[in-house]
Amino acid sequence: MKQFRRFFCLFLSAVLISGILAGCGNKKSDDADAASANNASSETLTIQDDDTMHLNMLFSLMSTPDNGVTELLGDGNHQKYNADGTLSQREYDGIVYGQKVSFTVSYNEYNDVDSIYVTFGKSVTKEQVIHAMTELLGREPNDSGAWTTDTATVNITQSDGYICITLKQYEAEATEDSHQY
Repeated sequence: MKQFRRFFCLFLSAVLISGILAGCGNKKSDDADAASANNASSETLTIQDDDTMHLNMLFSLMSTPDNGVTELLGDGNHQKYNADGTLSQREYDGIVYGQKVSFTVSYNEYNDVDSIYVTFGKSVTKEQVIHAMTELLGREPNDSGAWTTDTATVNITQSDGYICITLKQYEAEATEDSHQY
């Protein structure tokens, strides 16, 4: 199992590094990429070669200790701490489905990943994200518009024209005798 984790971490690190190196280029190609991203609102979101993060990779981070996150993604752009000095959040920038995104990893009191917030730019529509999540998870959202997976509950919200995907650590509901199963 340790060997699998090592290979998995190495693989994900290689994906991240290739995404960073893919960002090196001339300004003209970056402007063309930005123009094509603005035209993407009518298209289906698909995984691109220059993606630095895949949404399915974020599911693997749920309940992961901080050292596993930093090993995979680095320290991030910004860190936020609680009053007692414990880490509460790390913020990252990346590219998902060819779109620039920012995502925030939040930690619980045990310093494990509790939730992840992925914010897409204004060029992405809620319908595109719903379609992408439905395709990724292989099922339609429930009646409340959320998906429940083995590790997380996924919600999509829209605020000020931005679309946000929230992955919240899945917790089993307590039974009558207050035990979780």
